Amino acid sequence: MKSQIKAVLPEGVEKGFVSFWYVKEGDKIKKGAPLVEFVTEKTSFTLESPLDGTIIKLLAGEGSEVINGQIIAELET
Repeated sequence: MKSQIKAVLPEGVEKGFVSFWYVKEGDKIKKGAPLVEFVTEKTSFTLESPLDGTIIKLLAGEGSEVINGQIIAELET
């Protein structure tokens, strides 16, 4: 089943940038494993995978600006 992963930014933060991905398309990932690093005006943080699965597609490249709730990746669960 295909699932979408959304950008979840800290409370009060509306947008940030993808600093780097810990995974590439085709990689298997476990729930809770580091997925992507975001940078905002005030901080940087890691978003963990919400599910076990295989990365199908990364929809936001490194350096891309994303908004809170934007779909950033697709995962086959």
